[in-house]
Amino acid sequence: MLPLRELQLRFRAALAAGLGEPDAAAATADPALLGVIADRGPLGAAPRLRIYQDMYRARLVDVLREDFPRVLTILGDEAFEALAARYLAAHPSTHPSVRHVGDRFAGFVGSARPDPPFLADLARLEWARLEVFDAADAELLALSDLQTIAAERWPALELRAIPATRLLECAWPAHEIWAAPRRWVPGEPSPCEARPVAIRVWREGDDISHSAIGAIEHRLLPLLQQGAPLSVLCAALEDALEPEAAAREVGGLLMRWLEDGLLARRPA
Repeated sequence: MLPLRELQLRFRAALAAGLGEPDAAAATADPALLGVIADRGPLGAAPRLRIYQDMYRARLVDVLREDFPRVLTILGDEAFEALAARYLAAHPSTHPSVRHVGDRFAGFVGSARPDPPFLADLARLEWARLEVFDAADAELLALSDLQTIAAERWPALELRAIPATRLLECAWPAHEIWAAPRRWVPGEPSPCEARPVAIRVWREGDDISHSAIGAIEHRLLPLLQQGAPLSVLCAALEDALEPEAAAREVGGLLMRWLEDGLLARRPA
C-alpha cells in the first residue's frame, strides 16, 4: 500500500492527466495508483479512475461557465465546453481553490485567435469583474475628509484607488458586448467595430461596476493606483494642457472618483 501522502499526490496527478485526451490519459495511467484501486465487478481499475477524472473535468468546466457567463452565451454550450477543455488541458488547475481556475483563460482565448475576435477582451472584462469582487476592502475617502485639508497641503496630497479597481486596455468595446451578449454565428458580421477602449472596473460596496473612460482618466488611473500625490497627477497632463486646465481636469476627476467610491482613505 502506498503511503497516504504519496497516494494523494499520485491521485492528484491522475486527475490533472485526465484533463487531456482520454486515450492519452489511459495510456499513461499510473500503475502504482491503479494497483490500489478496487478491481472488481463490471468495471476495472482504469475505468473507475476515469469516472473521477471525468467528474473533476466537468466540475472545472462548470466553474469556467460560472466565471465567464457572457463568453458562454456568445459561444453556446457545446463550443464553450470544447474551448474550456482545451484550456484545462493546457493549463491544469494548480491552486487548492477552484476560484483561480480561470486566471489564464482570457490569455489562452487570445492566443487561440478566437472567432469572434472580440472574445478575449470580453473574457478579460469578466475576469476583472471577478478580481474586484474578491479584492480587499478599504475605508473610503469622503469629500468631508478633503474639506479639512489646508490649501498649502493639496499639492502633496496622496490619493490612492481602492484595491478593488482594475484598468483594462481593450482592442474591442468589451463593455458594449458585455451589456448585450448574443449567440455568435460563425461568419456573421461582428456586432460592433474594433476600436481601442480603456475600461475601469471597480467595486461599489457589494456591486461590481465597469465603465469606458476617457483619455485623461486613462492616463491618470495608473498613477492613482500607485498612490501618486495630486501634484504628480496634474504634472502628468501638462504636456497636453496648460497647468490651470490640467488642474481643472484633475479636480473634475477627483469629484467623479469620490462619487464612484474609488478613493481609499489613508491610515491616520
